[in-house]
Amino acid sequence: MDNTDFSAYSAEDFVLDDHFRRWVNGQLPPEDTFWDTWLRQHPQKAETIRQATWMVKALAMEEATLDQPRMAENLHRIAQLTEREPGTWYLFSPSGWYRVAAALVVLAGLGWYLGRGLKTVVPTKYQEMVLAQTGPTIEKSNTSTQPLKVALSDGSVITLQPHSKISYPEVFAPDKREVYLSGEGFFDIAKKANSPFLVYANEIVTKVLGTSFSVKAYEHDNTVVVKVVTGRVSVLSGKVKNDNPAFSEAEGVILTPNQMVVYARTPEKLTKTLVEHPVLIKSSHTKPSDFNFMNTPLPLVFKKLEAGYGVTIVYDHDVLQNCTLMAPLENETLYEKLDLICKVIGASYEVVDAQIIISSQGCD
Repeated sequence: MDNTDFSAYSAEDFVLDDHFRRWVNGQLPPEDTFWDTWLRQHPQKAETIRQATWMVKALAMEEATLDQPRMAENLHRIAQLTEREPGTWYLFSPSGWYRVAAALVVLAGLGWYLGRGLKTVVPTKYQEMVLAQTGPTIEKSNTSTQPLKVALSDGSVITLQPHSKISYPEVFAPDKREVYLSGEGFFDIAKKANSPFLVYANEIVTKVLGTSFSVKAYEHDNTVVVKVVTGRVSVLSGKVKNDNPAFSEAEGVILTPNQMVVYARTPEKLTKTLVEHPVLIKSSHTKPSDFNFMNTPLPLVFKKLEAGYGVTIVYDHDVLQNCTLMAPLENETLYEKLDLICKVIGASYEVVDAQIIISSQGCD
């Protein structure tokens, strides 16, 4: 690099710099760390870099054919336009530069030209979050009809379902690992102390240290669903902000194996419950034969179910302490087991906040 004083650069200046654009688009060789180093040395320029990065990504420079003079002219003309008509663009930030970036999306990506009937551009939540990131990112899209495995630099693996896409940095920051999902994916996350893994999926963010779980967050669905297979995750909604991802676990809804949370967009609400088909938890070392009950006290039956499936069963111990069960339940699912148990003792159950509530008058 030459001796250019980048500290005096505006966001527009950075956008017009070829080396900067190649950094944002991940086109520099691994050994070229100029911009990473420069940004660490000039933290006061972080917001300017964020704005410039937003615009470079919006332009999709790897596909654009605009030469620098035309790009400069268009930047200037669009900036003037957005100043004259501040209400033209509906975006998620009041910043004028975000209006400029939106206009660039229109110009380069959608083929609408100045003076020919400009239209409103509304970025999706996924696009908004991805475009707001600084530094080079990678996006993988699954356009096939089969699941697609995506290996990350930290050893984590994402299984991306059809019609889904994931965006992530080439190299994760040392203190956090952030990815952005649109669609559905299963995450098998490598454990890394002091480096939480965060999945941004539309209106929610899921935070883990090392576990496996799935997220279903298609743009046009009315719900977002997170299901846990192993480990423990925390899910937060309503306060998803890229500039402040470090929320404590207690702030979110805590999920453990066989639990799920459903986020309803209208009205905005998080509901915690059990997955549709709970399975035996590997870490419990429970075997199907452990559910072959021979005059087993009911409290012990419930204790074995809790241990095997990682669930909480709430019941009146005094009412059921004298009840016993004789039934081979090796092959039944959890809900089939509960149906049979309740039928035998004349009880009923319901799932409330991922807990199984047993209602019974006791045994005859």
